Amino acid sequence: MMDANSMNWIFGIAGLAAGMTAAGAFFVPKLNRLTRENAILGADLAAQDKITAYAENHFKASAQEALKGAHELFLQMAQERLKQSHMDGAHDLEKRQKAISDLVDPIGKSLKEMETKIENLGKAGAGLESQLKTFSDIQNRLRDETSNLTRALRNPGQGGRWGEMHLQRTLEAMGMSEWTHFRKQVHTSVDGEAQKPDFILDMPSGLHIVVDVKTPLDPYLEMTGDNLTDEQKSAAAARLHKALRGHLTELSRKEYWLRFNSPDFVVMYLPSEGLFSTVMALDSMLMEDAAQKRIIIASPTTFMGLARIAHYGWQQQNIAEEASKIAALGSELFKRFVTFAEHIQKIGAGLNGAVKSYDNAVGSLQSMVLPSLKKLKDEHHVQAGAKEIPDLQPLTQTVRSLTAPEFEKNEEKKRA
Repeated sequence: MMDANSMNWIFGIAGLAAGMTAAGAFFVPKLNRLTRENAILGADLAAQDKITAYAENHFKASAQEALKGAHELFLQMAQERLKQSHMDGAHDLEKRQKAISDLVDPIGKSLKEMETKIENLGKAGAGLESQLKTFSDIQNRLRDETSNLTRALRNPGQGGRWGEMHLQRTLEAMGMSEWTHFRKQVHTSVDGEAQKPDFILDMPSGLHIVVDVKTPLDPYLEMTGDNLTDEQKSAAAARLHKALRGHLTELSRKEYWLRFNSPDFVVMYLPSEGLFSTVMALDSMLMEDAAQKRIIIASPTTFMGLARIAHYGWQQQNIAEEASKIAALGSELFKRFVTFAEHIQKIGAGLNGAVKSYDNAVGSLQSMVLPSLKKLKDEHHVQAGAKEIPDLQPLTQTVRSLTAPEFEKNEEKKRA
């Protein structure tokens, strides 16, 4: 494209040419009028017409030539500027194309990567859909099993067995075992009336703690269920409270603490923390009234503390029994060691006697036997062959005695 200075210069030339043409158009009529006026003045003005015609023709020719030159110059400069503009535009277009390519290529690469990721997500989505279907099936089965369990627990017999199983698992978790630390369903008869405590904890001291499991789950589950009105929940709470009060009265009437070698209380076990807290919220005086009836209401958490105490008693009993066994073994070992030491002393005494006998024999040999043998050899020429009588020396080392104070005391006892 042409810049502003070139355009201004071209338009200036064109304006000059146009101005000259306009000037010719302005002055020619003026000259014609002067000529006519001079023609009136005299015939000598006839030559002015020729001059005017010549000037007019010459002026027109000059204006046309200037206009033609300006037009050609304008066309030449316009062509040059258009050519330069075309070259600049082509170079600028190449630069813009490169800039656009640099901008678009990363976008295309990102779109390609995005397409790959979307494809991978589609594959993963197919697997996720399968997993979600599996999860939905498991959830449906779990809901069905939960519903079946709820219906089973609403049965008093099934609920009672669940509570007993829960208590047994709690005892076993504390390290206690059946027939060693506890017994269940112990049958007994009092005045012709059969009684069967749920559990009996055997203490090492010979005491027995009676535990009765109560599981009123039917009103509790109804009370905590969904889609119930306030009146229905209140009615379920009233049935739960009545059931617990009835259990307290019945358990107190059995007087288990008189039937077994037991402390003067019985434990009523509720196998659910939620059940325990709900019952306590319904009746704040329930715990105090139960204590007056010699009944301790225990949740799984509080019962674990009681079981821990019982188990600790068994541990102390085991430690005491082990200590007693160790003491008995130590006493027996001491007695056996004393006997062994006595044998050692006898061996030492025998060794000392043998040394003394040896020394006596050596002395007798040297003082009584060797002189006679020497006399036989020297005076009577008895031949003994190449052998010589060995030199026998007396023993100067004695056996070390047992001098420890314990052995000295044993010797004193023997002498006494």
